[in-house]
This record gives sequence, structure tokens and C-alpha cells, in this order.
Amino acid sequence: MHALLLAYDEHDLRTTVPALTMAVAEAALTPDQRLILSGTLKILSNVWIAFISDEEESARLADVLTYLGDTPDTGAAHAVAVAQHLDWPILTMSMKRWEPIAALLPYRLDLFEIKDPN
Repeated sequence: MHALLLAYDEHDLRTTVPALTMAVAEAALTPDQRLILSGTLKILSNVWIAFISDEEESARLADVLTYLGDTPDTGAAHAVAVAQHLDWPILTMSMKRWEPIAALLPYRLDLFEIKDPN
């Protein structure tokens, strides 16, 4: 995936990575993979990490979490909240991962599956 982010950055395509989504993804990485990700993000000028830094952002996340029910996927919820706010699509490596989430939301998600991240 880092190759895709590098290519986007090279072509001045803005990309946003929700912080909670990134944290959930990082939890599954090895320490070496985390270092690569961290190093990659540091050199990209067109990638913005979307933090939850004020009440408005917190409320957007809470709205999405409400739809997801008793066992919310916080990483996915943050991605949805940021995508809805920016009116941007969600890029994913697995469309199947998003099916149960999309089914719970009262609005359509714009999802684009990345078949080959390189």
C-alpha cells in the first residue's frame, strides 16, 4: 500500500488517512512494517492524518458509531466519518470487509477496491 501512497503523492493527489483507521491497521503489522509505514508517511507531502481534535470531529465519529451498533469497528467508523465529511471515497484492499458496515449505514459509501497496491 505504501507504493500506492508514494505514487499518489508524486502526482500531487491529496490523501487522508484517519488516525483510528491507521492505528487499527498498524496493530496487525510487525515492528519493521510499522517503521516502513512511519517513514513513508513522513516523506509524503500530500498525505494528511485525520485526527479527532475537536468536538465536531468527535460528533461525526459518534454519529457513525451509532449506526454500527453494539460491536462497532472504530477504524472503519473513523474512515466513514472522514470520507463523509470530505465527500471523498474510501480506498480499500477488501470490498468484502466493508459489506457489513455499508449494510448498517443509512447512506451509500463510495468504496473503491485496490486490486494491486503496487
